[in-house]
Amino acid sequence: MRKILDKFVTGFFVVVLGVAWYCSTKFYVNPNRHSIVIYDVFGKEIKLDGVRVNFQTQNVAQSYITEYKERFPHYNFAMAIEASEIRKNTIPRIFKKIQR
Repeated sequence: MRKILDKFVTGFFVVVLGVAWYCSTKFYVNPNRHSIVIYDVFGKEIKLDGVRVNFQTQNVAQSYITEYKERFPHYNFAMAIEASEIRKNTIPRIFKKIQR
């Protein structure tokens, strides 16, 4: 009896943790575009010629920021992330798509 109860409790927690993991990752949106924002000494946003500002990955954008900080010490650089809209795929929305 105790072995059955242990298996039931373990299975219950596996299911609960699986549902919690699914619900927490369901609405995660991976940012698809990273850009660099440049500020002058007075804190105003400016555009510099010859500076690449749009990137696909965060690591590359961060690498360019460190490079630009060494090249242009009088300017500040920050990273801006643009993410797409988060949509919830509910049953009524899916049903409407099927009817169209």
